[in-house]
Amino acid sequence: MKNLLILLLLIPFVLLSQNTSKAKKSYAKAIKFYQESKDKKAKDLVQSAIQQDANYLPPYLLLGQLEEESGNIESAIDNYLKGISDKNPDNAWGYWKVGMLYMQIPNYKEAQRAFKYFLSFKYQNSKKIESARKELKNCEFSIDAIANPKPFDFKNMGDGVNSEWEEYLPSISADGKLFVITRRGPYQNNVVSEDFYQSEYQNGNWTKAQNMGASVNTMGNEGAQCLAPNGKLLFFTACDREDGLGRCDIYFSIKRNSQWSEARNLGSSINSKYWESQPTISPDGRELYFVSNRPGGYGDMDIWKSVLSEQGTFSTPVNLGSTINTPYDEMSPFIHTDNQNLYFASNGHPGLGDFDLFLSRRDYPAAIWQNPINLGYPINTSGIENSLIVASDGKTAYFASDKSGYGKEDIFWFHLPQEMQSQQVAYLNTKVYDSETKTPMKSSIEIIDLANGKVMISSFTYSKTGEFFTCLPANTNYAVNISKDGYLFHSENFILNEQSALQALELDIPLQQLNKGSKIVLNNIFFDTDAYTLKIESEVELNTLVNFMNNNPILEVEIEGHTDNVGSESHNLKLSENRAKAVYDFLVKKGVDAKRMTFKGFGASQPIIKNDTDQGRAANRRTAFRLR
Repeated sequence: MKNLLILLLLIPFVLLSQNTSKAKKSYAKAIKFYQESKDKKAKDLVQSAIQQDANYLPPYLLLGQLEEESGNIESAIDNYLKGISDKNPDNAWGYWKVGMLYMQIPNYKEAQRAFKYFLSFKYQNSKKIESARKELKNCEFSIDAIANPKPFDFKNMGDGVNSEWEEYLPSISADGKLFVITRRGPYQNNVVSEDFYQSEYQNGNWTKAQNMGASVNTMGNEGAQCLAPNGKLLFFTACDREDGLGRCDIYFSIKRNSQWSEARNLGSSINSKYWESQPTISPDGRELYFVSNRPGGYGDMDIWKSVLSEQGTFSTPVNLGSTINTPYDEMSPFIHTDNQNLYFASNGHPGLGDFDLFLSRRDYPAAIWQNPINLGYPINTSGIENSLIVASDGKTAYFASDKSGYGKEDIFWFHLPQEMQSQQVAYLNTKVYDSETKTPMKSSIEIIDLANGKVMISSFTYSKTGEFFTCLPANTNYAVNISKDGYLFHSENFILNEQSALQALELDIPLQQLNKGSKIVLNNIFFDTDAYTLKIESEVELNTLVNFMNNNPILEVEIEGHTDNVGSESHNLKLSENRAKAVYDFLVKKGVDAKRMTFKGFGASQPIIKNDTDQGRAANRRTAFRLR
């Protein structure tokens, strides 16, 4: 039986009507045919009722519903307005309905007028009141957004990626060389299913997208995937599999020797008896964001986050909170490789109608997410927009649309407006190993922005390879600290520039065991030229040193100061000793037992490189740390 919401509300009006019995009879028959899904007969009869008595209003409402269900929105609006023209409070819901239809056209000013008029009636349905208030916010935003459009010049990605079938839900590696899509097309014996395809960027063009193989694709549907920034780890959604914990679960596959491994369920730490989908992974591989309808959220579909532990298991997911999630639906999250910008779709935040694309920022990875920003018109429209991803350059965005192209739905790209862009990132590949045996090791890694002391990365290298791959905002000075129990920690500082966005900066880190005589250079201790007052940027390294001494309470050390060969020998000896003492004094002030430490200045007597270049002299100006 068809939905009788409108008709049931009209019953008192029908009974009280004083119109001709002929019109009433035609209308009553029309209702019967409508309930039996005989829409053509219902429409003929309701039009007869209107001809018989144009002042009898209920037939206009039924005709409005028939036109709405046929997709004739403007005609539906016209008939609804005629049906509620007597302004009867019992039919005030009609103004809400008209407002919702104006949102579809869209005509935001007329929708705004209809919703305001609906809210002027007392004692209306509470859900419709909530809906009307929400849509008024959408109207206000939309009118302003259309008056202030954003630049939006989109281009098709071409026949390497797109085909005669449907392509959507794209993802891209950090280096921009691997592109993965979901394609809905033929599989076997003309059975249509969703599969993953990959294309590579070679010689300025995208290669013909190839099926990723049976290790990830099945006769069923696979979709909503994301690539880890290194292009070697794929997270995706699959539904109704034998090893599934709910209707849809999140799976992963690892790329080894150019082949994708057999897909595995992420397990009960992420998946549940509810619906989990649309994963996106942070650039350090530690934070997995996804969408779920599990209990504990704010709406039907919320964005959640889980953190990978050093043991290789994901934590219990936590909801991203009410700043991101609403009482409605959020979907298709994408965490940019700068780890500070989250793009997602929502129909709960003020927008142009259905699902719109939004951006939320945070100042650094441990900070809270800020209020979302709508990407604006015409990127967003009254229709559905979702599944946006952004390349490592921070400005090139990819999305799926049926706007035009090779098939039913294609992948397009465009440049985001400046205020919606993420930071350009460069990428870093670190390998940690034992300095003597060269054996790769699992170790803790911390990367800090030296300008503000904020921790950008707190993670670990992988035990089998000792490697760690991540992306970081470019043109920034960073400190990196590597530590492992039983070893001296290691520090470096580096600047990631645009060149590192094209080719990863490689750091080989040998760790030394805690043996007498082992020595490290404290690369993140800084002084002004010819001075021995510690600069504020040094506190990151100094605090690491304090923690190391506290965690190894039986160690005794000597702090060494070294200079280049500029200046007299006596001056350099005194300067180097004062610099070593400054570090010593800091440690004592922080509670390290002075009896465990000595300090000594060596001046320019122990260069580690020739002093004949600026680079060489900078390397020789150093503070070192030796086990006694």
